[in-house]
Amino acid sequence: MNRTLLTLGLDLDGCITESPEFFSAWTHSWPGRVIVITYRRDRQKAIDDLAERNIRYDEVVLVDRFDAKAEVIAEYGVTMYVDDQPEMLKHIPAGVQVMLFRNEGNYDFDDRRWMFSGETGKQVC
Repeated sequence: MNRTLLTLGLDLDGCITESPEFFSAWTHSWPGRVIVITYRRDRQKAIDDLAERNIRYDEVVLVDRFDAKAEVIAEYGVTMYVDDQPEMLKHIPAGVQVMLFRNEGNYDFDDRRWMFSGETGKQVC
């Protein structure tokens, strides 16, 4: 596979905002396209926040519903996607690699367990 064809998709709030140095380094070293997909209404604010954090990107796409991220991922040919909300990962096609970015909104650091709703998680024994 030609690595320059790889497209990285990133969530802004809860991912890039939680670890801007990591995502800055990753986006600047990523060999392909970088698409930021965010559940926001203000495009210019998103662009300003990315610039402030030194994030390299090719496109910024705003969505207004959870399942819209999966549609954007399919449309832009995203091959790897990172988000902090399991709800955003439900409808992503099987061929796309996904990473759940840990933060206080999805992981209980005291209890050392991930937090999922019945809609996004299934207990296995």
